[in-house]
Amino acid sequence: MLAKKSFFLREISCLLKFKKIVFLKVVFFSLFSSSQNLEKIGKSPLFKLSGGVAVNSVYHSGDANREPFTYFLSGNVNLNISDVYNVPFSFSYSNSKFQTNNPFTFNRLSLHPSYKWVTAHIGDVSMTFSPYTLNGHQFTGLGFDLSPKDKFKISVMYGRLLKEREFDEENINGEANYKRIGYGFNTSYTFDFATLGLIFFKASDDVNSLQNPIPIETEILPKDNTVISLNGDFNINKQISFRAEVALSALTEDTRVAGESDHFASFLVNSNPTTQYYKAFNLNFNYQVGKGAIGLGYERIDPNYKTLGGYFFNNDLENITVNASQTIFNDKLALSMNAGLQKDDLDDTKATQLNRLVMSFNAAYNASDKLNLTGSYSNFQSFTNIKDQFDFINGVNQIEEQLDQDNITQISQNANLNVNYTLEDTPSVKQNLNFNLSYQDAVNKIADEIREEDNSAFYNANTAYTLTYPETDLSISGAINTSLSELSDSNTLILGPTVSATKGFLEKTLKVNSAISYNETLTNGERQGQVANLRLGGRYVYKKQHNFSLNGLFQIRNSISSAATQNFTLTFGYNYSFGLFNSKDIRFRKRNRKPKRKKEQSKKEKKTKEKRIKKPIRFKYRDSLYNGTIPEVNYQITRLINSPLFEATPDNVMEELKKEKAEIAQEKNNKAYKIKAIQLLSDLYNTKENMHEFNKLLFLAIGDVYRSAERTDYAIEKQFVQNKKEIVKHMLWNKGEKDIASYPEEVQKEYKQMNKVLNKSHKKLLVHRWILSELGQIDSFKTLEENKSFIKKFRNKHASKVFKMLKAKEKKQKIKLYLEALIVDFFAKESENHIDKDRYELKYMDTN
Repeated sequence: MLAKKSFFLREISCLLKFKKIVFLKVVFFSLFSSSQNLEKIGKSPLFKLSGGVAVNSVYHSGDANREPFTYFLSGNVNLNISDVYNVPFSFSYSNSKFQTNNPFTFNRLSLHPSYKWVTAHIGDVSMTFSPYTLNGHQFTGLGFDLSPKDKFKISVMYGRLLKEREFDEENINGEANYKRIGYGFNTSYTFDFATLGLIFFKASDDVNSLQNPIPIETEILPKDNTVISLNGDFNINKQISFRAEVALSALTEDTRVAGESDHFASFLVNSNPTTQYYKAFNLNFNYQVGKGAIGLGYERIDPNYKTLGGYFFNNDLENITVNASQTIFNDKLALSMNAGLQKDDLDDTKATQLNRLVMSFNAAYNASDKLNLTGSYSNFQSFTNIKDQFDFINGVNQIEEQLDQDNITQISQNANLNVNYTLEDTPSVKQNLNFNLSYQDAVNKIADEIREEDNSAFYNANTAYTLTYPETDLSISGAINTSLSELSDSNTLILGPTVSATKGFLEKTLKVNSAISYNETLTNGERQGQVANLRLGGRYVYKKQHNFSLNGLFQIRNSISSAATQNFTLTFGYNYSFGLFNSKDIRFRKRNRKPKRKKEQSKKEKKTKEKRIKKPIRFKYRDSLYNGTIPEVNYQITRLINSPLFEATPDNVMEELKKEKAEIAQEKNNKAYKIKAIQLLSDLYNTKENMHEFNKLLFLAIGDVYRSAERTDYAIEKQFVQNKKEIVKHMLWNKGEKDIASYPEEVQKEYKQMNKVLNKSHKKLLVHRWILSELGQIDSFKTLEENKSFIKKFRNKHASKVFKMLKAKEKKQKIKLYLEALIVDFFAKESENHIDKDRYELKYMDTN
C-alpha cells in the first residue's frame, strides 16, 4: 500500500510540473510564437487596459439594529496584449475586513486569461463538471477549458478545496477541518450521431495538515473521495434525442481506519471498512413534434449520495417526469405541461416514506400587439407517514400521551394570472396597465379527516399603471398591492399604494427618481401596524466614464406591539470605467514613419474603427432598464443588491449573491455578460421570494413545534415531579456530605443515580418551558418578519440551506419538517445561556 501511495504522489508531482510547463508555454507561444500574432502585434497597440472600479457606501441612522456606516469597493481589470491575449482579473473589499491583521485583504481574486481555444482559471475560482461530480465548489488553484478541435473538449482542475483550520473549543461557531486537495477532468468527443463524455474527480483530506486533535464528538473525519461519471447525448434523428449520465462515487469517511473494502470499485479510493459507494442515474428522452416537444425523464440517486466536489446534493430519491409543450393558433398561444412522480426511502430503512405527485400547466396568449395574458396552475400532492418531531428529537419516550402514527396527505395548489395591456404606444406617449393575481393554498389530511388547524391560503393582487413621455424622459407610475394570508386561527391583510416618478435632465446624463409607499396590516380586522417609505435619489453620468449615484430612504414604522420607529438610509455610489489606455509609445512600427492625418484616413479604416467600438448593453428586467458598459451595468446591479429592498436577506445568502456578481463582472463579452446578468437578477429576486416563502414555512414550523411542546408540557412536568417525590423519600435526602459518606457505598450510589435523573428531568423542564415562552411570543406572521434577535440569528444560520432546498423544488412539507428539527435544536442550545436553574414554576402539580 505504501509503495502504491509513493508512486501516486510521484505521479501527481510530475503532473503539477507538467501543468506549469504547459501553462508557461501557452503564454509565451501566444505572445511570440505564432506568425499571425506577430502580424497583429505590429498593427495593434501592444497593451490595452480596460475595466472599472466602484465604491459604494451606506449610512444609516435610526432605530434598526445595523451598522451606521458600511462601504464596499470592487473592481475588474482586463489587460489585452496585441488584440490576441486577454488577462482579466477582479477584486472586492469591504470594511468588515478591518478586523483582520492585514488592513487591506482581497476578499476574492481570480484570473481568467484566454487564448484561441485555451481558457485558464487561476486563483479563487469554481468549475462545474456535472450535478453528480464537481458541482460549483470553490477552490484555490488552477483550471483549464480546452477545445483544440470542434469535436473534442476537455476541462481540468487542480486546487485546494478547503483550507486547514484548527479546532478551537472557545469558538463554538467555528468548525475545524482538514486541508482538502482536489483534481479532475471532464472530457467529451462529438461523433456524427452522439457526444460521449467521461468525468473523473478526486479529493482527499491531508491527515497531517492539523497539529491539534479534533474531539470525536465533532464527527470531523479525514475523507477520501473519487467520482467517475459516463454521459452521452444521442441524436437518433431530427426529432428524437436521448441524454444519459451514470455516476459512481466512492467515499471513505475516515482514512485512518485500518483494513480494506471488498467492493469491486475499491481501487478508486484509499478504501477501508468506512468506505461507502453511491450511484446516480439520469435519463432523458425528447421527441420534437409540430412546434413543440414531448419529454420523458428518469432520475435515481442513492440514499446519502454525496461527493467532496459540491456543497449540497439531492439524494435518496427516484423521479419520473413527463413534459410537453406546443404552440398553436398561428403562434399566438403557447402551452406547456409538466408532471412528476417522486419517492424516497429507496433502501427501505426509514421510519417514513414520502411519495409526491406534481402537475403544472402554463399558458401564454398574445391576443394582440396590445394585450398579453399568461397563466399557470400547479397541483402538488404528497403521501407520508410521520411522527411528532418534538418528541422524536428530544427523546421523550416516558410520556403517557403518545400520538398515533397516521397516514398524512398534503395537498397544495398554486395559480397565477398576469394581464398586460398597452393603452397607448406612440413616439411621444406610452401608457401601460398591468394586473397580477396569485393564489396558493395548502390542506393536510390525517387518515381521511382534514386538519382545519393546518389549512392555509395566500392571495396576492397587484395593479400597476405606467405613463412614459420618451421625448422628455419622464416616467410616472402608480401601483396598489394587496396581500391576504388565511391561517387556521387568523387572517392577515396587507395593502397599500405606491407612487413613483423618474425624470431625466442634461441630455439624460442626470436621472432623478422618487417614490412614496404606504402599507397597512390588519389581523382579524384589527389594525396591527403601518409602514411608510419615502425614497429620493439620482444618478449622474459624466463623460461616460464617471457614474455617481445618491439615494435616500426614510421609513416610519408603527406597531401596536412595539414602539414606533424611524430609520434613515443614505446610499452613495461611484463607478469609474476606463478603456482608453493604449501603449502606443511601445507599438512596433518604423521610426521615421509619420502618422497619418485624420483627413487622410480612408472610409474603410473608419468603418473598421467603428466596428471595434462595442455597442452598450441594454436590457430591461422587472420594469428596470439596465444600460451602459459592463462596469456601468455591474454598478447598477451592485446598487440594487445594496438597496433597502433586499436588506432583510440573510448575510450568508447575500454573500453568495455578491460572489456571483463578482464572477460575472469578469466577463468581457457583452452578449455573454447580458445573459449572466439577467440570471443574477433572477437569482436576486428569487432570493427575496424565497425569503418570503422561508418565513411562511418557518412560521408554520414554529406553530407546529409550539403545539407539540404544549402537548408534552404536562408529561415533562409530571416526570420531574415524580423524580422529585422519589428522591425525597430516600434516606439520604437533605443530608450533608459528611453524613452521606457514613452510609454504605451501595446506598450512596443509588442516591447519586436518583439525583442525576432528577437533575436531568429538571433541566429538561427548564429548557422546555423557555422554548415554550420564546415560541409563544411569535404569535403572528408580522412578529416573525420583524427580525427578533433569535429569529434573525436562526435565519442567518440556516437560510442558505433552506434556499437551496427551495431552488431544488423540495416538497414544502419536507422543508417544514426539516425546519421543525432545526428550531428545536437551535432553541435548545440557546436556552443554555438564558435559563435559571434555581427558578421554576409548576403549572399542574406540586412536589408536596
